[in-house]
Amino acid sequence: MPLFRRAKKAGAGVPDWCAWFSPADWHAFEALLGDVFLDGNASGPPMRFGEHRHLSLAAEGEPGAPLDLAEIAELVRALPHTNWRSATVSFLNQKQRLAERRRELHRAGFAEVRHLLMPRLVTVDSVGEGHAVATALTEELAAVVMIHVGGDFSAPVPPDQFSSWQVDEAEVWAAAMANLHAAPVSLQYNEDENPLVNVEGEGGYTSTHLLRAADLVDRPAPHGILAMVPFHGHLMLWAVDGPELHTCVIAYGPLVRKMWEDAPEGYRLSSRLLWIGEDGIESVGVEPAPPGSKEPGVITGSARFVEMLSAFRPPDDYPG
Repeated sequence: MPLFRRAKKAGAGVPDWCAWFSPADWHAFEALLGDVFLDGNASGPPMRFGEHRHLSLAAEGEPGAPLDLAEIAELVRALPHTNWRSATVSFLNQKQRLAERRRELHRAGFAEVRHLLMPRLVTVDSVGEGHAVATALTEELAAVVMIHVGGDFSAPVPPDQFSSWQVDEAEVWAAAMANLHAAPVSLQYNEDENPLVNVEGEGGYTSTHLLRAADLVDRPAPHGILAMVPFHGHLMLWAVDGPELHTCVIAYGPLVRKMWEDAPEGYRLSSRLLWIGEDGIESVGVEPAPPGSKEPGVITGSARFVEMLSAFRPPDDYPG
């Protein structure tokens, strides 16, 4: 499984993307990567796995399959070192099979892949020319249409394939959203009278269920829904029903920021609370007062959100 570059030991530090490793574990992991990926080709600059987290697996003449080494690190972290190689080889073989399946699906017509189309929540700056069907949701977030290849692996619909289908974007979005609505989810609630809803989906699409939030909050939400998507694989929802909004914004704003900061960089989505209203999704900013300061904290959002918040706000030190 050549990468066409020789692996070389990294520096002494453990990279942030696998910070749970001890230095000894990291060196063992480096040795594993060198053993698995080294192909004897010394051309090009030496590879330092700590610096190069994102690789491309490819046979000569074939398009590469993206590989995030953090996935392998997460896979082996709970295993004894003696099992690391077999687990990694099995994982990479599956990746290769999925890459072959992806190539097949990218040659398929719309009718053949319609049942595999799914929207996916991503950051705006990650949307590129390879995403044929995409739409912005907020300044930070966008949704793109993907082909669900298998397991947790999906690939964007490429422009040439979309062109070959000869269907408009609305039909593609309708198929993708229908598949999202049909996807199973697990819902967990805290013990509040108006509970916070934790959503868990399958196939790496948990965060994307933000797009069907109104269906998942099984109670009236007369003033919209607050949502948190700090990173891929996380979604929490709260139905806005009155005066508790102010308290929840103050509590959840710093929480979502901390969760975003603690997530690996490649998995981050939004560091801000989201408010889902009749006109779409918008970001809500929360800047707490500095410790010991008599200055108030600040909550920011659209004029409509701030007006609603002001109507509920108790006399405290968080102006809109």
